[in-house]
Amino acid sequence: MVDTKTPPAPPAPPKAQGTPPVRLLGSGPRRRRWLVLALTLTVTGALGGVLALEQLDTRRGVLVAVTDLPAGHVVAADDLRIERIGASEGVSLIGAERLEETVGRTLTVPVTEGGILPEAALGAEAAFPESDRAVVGAALRPGRFPASLSAGAAVSVVVTAEETEGVEAYRALVQSIDTASSTDGSATLELVVASTDAARIASAAAAEQVSLVQVNPRGGA
Repeated sequence: MVDTKTPPAPPAPPKAQGTPPVRLLGSGPRRRRWLVLALTLTVTGALGGVLALEQLDTRRGVLVAVTDLPAGHVVAADDLRIERIGASEGVSLIGAERLEETVGRTLTVPVTEGGILPEAALGAEAAFPESDRAVVGAALRPGRFPASLSAGAAVSVVVTAEETEGVEAYRALVQSIDTASSTDGSATLELVVASTDAARIASAAAAEQVSLVQVNPRGGA
């Protein structure tokens, strides 16, 4: 008897293990275009970062006095240094780019050590002191002024005299102070005072009736 059953189908071949790689970029000109685009975006981003940093840095270079400079002083190159400060609107300062033209000019007002040169500080000749101010000299012994006193300080000029009752006090600004030339710690000072007080202070200083008290620049006498 003949067997008419259909023979079983051969088994299917086993599936390949793993996932075939996906080709993201082609080769040739198309791949080069993608690389050029990526490089362009990278450079653009870097330049944008640099520009953003420059915009954030709003400081400007200004001219600063290395030491105390009196009114009438002819500016030399070694009198100044450059510092960077935050930009201030409405404040006229002499920028670092004007260093060359500033040298040889005359200061119309005193500038203390570390002070920034304002635009109004330069002129053909010193317009100092102002019409309502006067400069008075005084030689003071130790104990009649603070040992830490320096040029630019605001002081109260205290006058004590036997012929007057109580104590007189006058506002003043220290224009200069010299202690180096003394051997006993005394000081020779120049004081900027109101012109109406100048004669009284000068007379008291000559009679050794003056003492100085350093005060807040915005405070009273």
